[in-house]
Amino acid sequence: MWPAKVRRQFDIAQKDGNNVLENVLHAPYNKLLNTLFPVDTDFTVIPNFQQVYSSKGFDYIVTFEIFLENRPVFVLELERERDFSLKSKRTSADDQLRVRLGDLCCAFGTKLCFYTIEKDTGLVTPSRNPTSHNFVTDAAPVERWNYDILTAEGEAEFRRIVEWITNNCAELLV
Repeated sequence: MWPAKVRRQFDIAQKDGNNVLENVLHAPYNKLLNTLFPVDTDFTVIPNFQQVYSSKGFDYIVTFEIFLENRPVFVLELERERDFSLKSKRTSADDQLRVRLGDLCCAFGTKLCFYTIEKDTGLVTPSRNPTSHNFVTDAAPVERWNYDILTAEGEAEFRRIVEWITNNCAELLV
């Protein structure tokens, strides 16, 4: 189970009325990542707010990047949970993550999709579903976000990935 202080931040974020705030989940994820990658280690958690232009005006991409010294080792892209049901938003998030390097995670609220990239081949998993100009397709289906950070299964998978990162990065520091 997540530490009580981390869980409390998610509980606060999910209270009625807080769902209208754009940045309601920034604090819980910041606390969670700084718990898993403590400040007294060689890892650094860097929140990143990037302004992007879309056909509907300006929007922001919020990521939390985990660095080992000066190398990115994990990226979590945080999306608004209310956008999860929109194919276009999931496809956009999927596209953005595929151009990043390292082990990646996309969160729509508390729903998580983990991505990996093979160092030797550049192959990204999960694979992208093909799109079509003639048919409506779902390039990033809902089922891809198959973990919830607040469930035991979601926590276990997140911790497994963090453990893999910290173990493999320990070899880089030797």
